[in-house]
Amino acid sequence: MSKNSIVTPLSLRGNDFNQVNLLKFLRPLHEKNKNAGFGVGQYAGGIAVANAYNCGCYSPTQNRIYLSPLYQSSNANWHYIDCSTGEVVAYTTGLGTTLAAQAYSSMTYSPTQNRIYLTPYINATSATWHYIDCNTGAVVAYTHGATATGQAYSGAVYSPKQNRIYFAPYLQAAYINWHYLDCTTGAIVSYSAAILSATYVGACYSPAQDRIYFIPFGMSSQANWHYINCSTGSLVAYDHGFGTTIPADAYTGGCYSPTQNRIYFMPRGISSAADWHYINCNTGAIVAYTHGATVASSAFAGGCYSPLSNKIFLAPLGSSSSATWYYIDCNTGAVVPYNHGFGTTIPGSAYSGAVYSPMQNKIFFIPQGQSSQTNWHYVKEYSASENTVALMSGAMFNKY
Repeated sequence: MSKNSIVTPLSLRGNDFNQVNLLKFLRPLHEKNKNAGFGVGQYAGGIAVANAYNCGCYSPTQNRIYLSPLYQSSNANWHYIDCSTGEVVAYTTGLGTTLAAQAYSSMTYSPTQNRIYLTPYINATSATWHYIDCNTGAVVAYTHGATATGQAYSGAVYSPKQNRIYFAPYLQAAYINWHYLDCTTGAIVSYSAAILSATYVGACYSPAQDRIYFIPFGMSSQANWHYINCSTGSLVAYDHGFGTTIPADAYTGGCYSPTQNRIYFMPRGISSAADWHYINCNTGAIVAYTHGATVASSAFAGGCYSPLSNKIFLAPLGSSSSATWYYIDCNTGAVVPYNHGFGTTIPGSAYSGAVYSPMQNKIFFIPQGQSSQTNWHYVKEYSASENTVALMSGAMFNKY
């Protein structure tokens, strides 16, 4: 059986989620790979722009990982990783140098349209936003009609049953209207929201609850956080139970652990504290756990789940210059250090976000500070197990 034909527990869209079938699919993979190792490899990167990218997105029909342009957005060429060859490929956007730097903060796949939508950051005030047509590879401008502030959104996630992409509010959090993309019509839709004094960075879908949780960045020090009830489309405030004791700028991005039915927040400002947090998606409770890691502040930015080894690899930002990086073992909940093999030669602020390549069993870290360095890095899992493109392209995993 080829990797393209493997039977999957979910469709590409993921609106047919079944927790029981998903676990039946994953458990044999985990058993087969419980003793399989992994290693950190490097591949040729090295583009001229520093802090070029932030996050990325897998295109299942092209077998590519597109890098979301941060400072690269003002350049005529952007880049993707060809997951057949592992090469970094430059492509012409057709926009020239018309976009400002930091135009976009992340990107999200729309399976019903076969498009990757870029999340508007600096470019939010422009009359046109952009997506990548995964049929042709073209960067396409569209008129959105929304009223949004600069630095409006940071991160986004697909809602499979609604067929929408919700943007995670950054500075837009202070405005009465937030926005989602209707993937049926391609329209940007505003919805009435809370006026907040602080920000979110990233979002994560909880399939068993049919909710989208926004990941607390500036909002982390507030007593109430928010999720989208995808059954009703309503924005819900909830008391996370820790008052105002969690520091501001605590988390950047989140990862879903299907075997535990948890969403782990990826630690940033809180990384040097003794406890980090996850969402128990059975109860909706926010749970503190003692991680035991020795890391500096702003250690991580995003992460990526491996369906083979049942691990969440944390993308090293401030911790990238350390000889030790970390993953979360989703069998035990332990935060585990590993020696990546490059000593302290990798500069700080190297990576922001990570994306799984299911045909290669690799997790590619998305280069931010590392973008102007000669080599970039990935985690390679030493397994011949077949994986599913559909699973890793869906709302739970293919996002920031």
